[in-house]
Amino acid sequence: MRLSALIHLVQSVRAVAQCDQIHVLGSGSLLASFPEMAEPLLAATYDADLLVEPCDEELAAVVHEAVGEGSLFAKRTGYHADLLRPNIVESLPEDWRKRLVPLESVPNADALAPLDLMVVKLRAGREKDLALVQAVIREAPFSEAEFRARLNATTLDEREVVKVYARLEKIIRG
Repeated sequence: MRLSALIHLVQSVRAVAQCDQIHVLGSGSLLASFPEMAEPLLAATYDADLLVEPCDEELAAVVHEAVGEGSLFAKRTGYHADLLRPNIVESLPEDWRKRLVPLESVPNADALAPLDLMVVKLRAGREKDLALVQAVIREAPFSEAEFRARLNATTLDEREVVKVYARLEKIIRG
């Protein structure tokens, strides 16, 4: 996905949802901070994970029909929105809202900060998530120490700590 496609998608969701705020929370959030790095990494990405506020099930259904997977919008543009439910914020690092990155040209739209996204992806632990973390760590203008500091500031249960740090070590030591 390209930054221009993300902006078009968020503007389209805003037009349908008439909402107060839109947050880009998935991999596409990298485009707001590092479009030149993220576009090649996300070339095979055809969706954006969006949290629309406020949102209820009826609005989510309307947005999905208009710009979600399988919609005419998706068929025409080649990309679509995946609307997230409000409880997704429970999986985000503490104080994530304080670090949101504005999405250019779209009022009241922003994206998850890159380090917060890396924590989310490391916690998810899917192969594609770990590959993205590895690529971003190699290319991004933040250090391993900054990444570890954000990870250390994230509340994790004991089992999750072991898994997340083992994944990080595997990525770094590769």
